[in-house]
Amino acid sequence: MDLPSVIPLWKEMEYYKEYQEKLRGYIGNEKANEVLGEALYLISIGTNDFLENYYILPKRSSEYSVEEYQIFLAGIAENFITELYQLGARKICISGLPPMGCLPLERTTNLFNGSDCVEEYNDVAKDFNGQLQEMVMKLNKELPGIQLVLSSPYDILLETIQDPNKFGFEDAETACCGTGLLEMGYMCNTINPFTCSDASKYVFWDSFHPTEKANGILADNVVKTSLAQFL
Repeated sequence: MDLPSVIPLWKEMEYYKEYQEKLRGYIGNEKANEVLGEALYLISIGTNDFLENYYILPKRSSEYSVEEYQIFLAGIAENFITELYQLGARKICISGLPPMGCLPLERTTNLFNGSDCVEEYNDVAKDFNGQLQEMVMKLNKELPGIQLVLSSPYDILLETIQDPNKFGFEDAETACCGTGLLEMGYMCNTINPFTCSDASKYVFWDSFHPTEKANGILADNVVKTSLAQFL
């Protein structure tokens, strides 16, 4: 879970507690409680944990089966949300996994299957999203006053990937920053000769991340569906 350049959840919680202390010192406990209770908390977990941890590091896959790792991560998410609730959070949205097997890195390294999506990874994403949905239903029953929802980017992103022209894209297989063979866009900038000139034509910016245009489509979908009850 402690990946380079990725802040682990326990550290994020420390930062949040520090923020709470500063907020209470600035506006007082009563006003701070109101702010914290009305704030919308967005949580994302899973993609890096599977693709850059479980499937890369032998230690993880030797310790857990895929199913056990899903339960392990869902448990971490449940504990994190419960602690947020105990600290005053009430409006919380947790994001499910995207179709991981259709990310450019997975497709461009899936040479034996014609660079198709890796369905094994997509199945894991769907199963994990199911685990999160069960956790959401459980906590909504157990924690009085909580408004916890699951936002899943899976369906809308998969639809965009399968029919990019419908959404105004030209390329959903390779990324704007990359060679088309090994989509590792760690140095994506205008100097890089492998960076495209018009990112709006691509669904993905680099090996993992959608472009600004694609993210806009995902965000609009989340607002219209999962976050509608908060508006």
